[in-house]
Amino acid sequence: MKKLVVWGLMGVMLASVAQPVLAQARQDMGSVRVTFAHAVAKAEPAVVNIYAARVNRATLAQEPGLKPLIPQDNRMMDRIAKSLGSGVIVKPEGVVVTNLHVIQGAQAIKVVLSDGREFAAKKVGQDEKLDLAVLQIERTSNERLPFASFGNSETLRVGDVVLAIGNPFGIGQSVSFGIVSAVERSAAALSPYARFIQTDAPINPGNSGGALVDSTGALVGVNSGIFSKSGASNGIGFAIPATLVKRVVEDITTTGYVVRPWFGAEGQAVTPSVAKELNMPSVTGVQLTGVLPGSPAFTAGLRRGDVILKLGGGTVENPADLNEQVLAMPNLLNKPTPLVYWRDGIRQETTVTLTAMPERNTGSQVLVKGYNPLSGVTVEELSPGLNTELNLPLSTKGVIVAGLPNEKLGAFDMPVKDGDLLMAINGSTIRTAADVQSALNSSRSEWELRIMRAGRVINLKTR
Repeated sequence: MKKLVVWGLMGVMLASVAQPVLAQARQDMGSVRVTFAHAVAKAEPAVVNIYAARVNRATLAQEPGLKPLIPQDNRMMDRIAKSLGSGVIVKPEGVVVTNLHVIQGAQAIKVVLSDGREFAAKKVGQDEKLDLAVLQIERTSNERLPFASFGNSETLRVGDVVLAIGNPFGIGQSVSFGIVSAVERSAAALSPYARFIQTDAPINPGNSGGALVDSTGALVGVNSGIFSKSGASNGIGFAIPATLVKRVVEDITTTGYVVRPWFGAEGQAVTPSVAKELNMPSVTGVQLTGVLPGSPAFTAGLRRGDVILKLGGGTVENPADLNEQVLAMPNLLNKPTPLVYWRDGIRQETTVTLTAMPERNTGSQVLVKGYNPLSGVTVEELSPGLNTELNLPLSTKGVIVAGLPNEKLGAFDMPVKDGDLLMAINGSTIRTAADVQSALNSSRSEWELRIMRAGRVINLKTR
């Protein structure tokens, strides 16, 4: 009984002490206000809504209500399609960066600022590999426009706070909050040429091309896509790092095109048997199977059989990893880059100076003519730079489909797609653009095409 009384008294005493303490704690907590309003105020004026209008071609016979009134022919009509997205002003002169898919094929582009001002804009350049486009706002005066300052995306850490600013679902400019979930995340479905910032900040349709900013309001990424089956955010969003975006903007505004790094070697993943044969301590790296003469890899002294372990500080585990690291490092262009490799049972170090990727051999392009399945198609001969872009062996010779006609020509359905590698036509091996036209210069009731598409060999027959 005494124990109960004592404990009861202690409880009363503790309660009497705790009440003012808790009250003070509540008061202190109430005075704490966590806000990122300063970051939003700094970045939001530079984020714009983008409206793109494009003309789609449609047959009149396919228009509802018109079919009974017109002959079944190929007469065409125009249909206006509109899309919306977001963008970021990155220079006071009105330079805007956005996703290419937001304005792809647009005949008219309108940019709306957060203060309601509207401007026409034109595309000055694009980077298909990163899905980026650079626009120029057409100003009527030399007034300076609000612009975002680039941050250093390379210093981002998992757990850092980030804010996504854009125009989700077209409802108007909105801000969402999250953290960096991962850095240097591969997302081949978006682009194999970048390591993305992954965030759980909600990114929805309409946010594409918008800003991802840090807690200070600095631009650390351009929102590009989400991983979702429904099309709405489920906490897995991706942004192109500001380091890459800045390089693309500078390239396009300076030269009109994007310059990409090039390594000039290819290889295969190290297997357990290869690692054992080479006396390697672990099964990792890319063993070179070919080094193109005159390439950066060749100049660095690399040769067939060497195993690449690290490039620019990043670990190389497989060929895709090597390709991604090279193409995602434009900031290292023409600069000595550390490289670690394995040769003769010894871990060795050197530097490699990545140079600009060789230009495509556009001079070899040929427009296919005549009455055949490929009429109106533009073909182009492979080159080292193009092979690298298409992830083909550097020594591959052949011809790719470099362009399709805007409209179906003749009675043939188009059997090929842009980027297909033409291997053979009617049994004739294709190695040059001239081979294509030669193989098609005959009258036939059936055509046989052998192509490579996305790494798969496909045999097609068309009449």
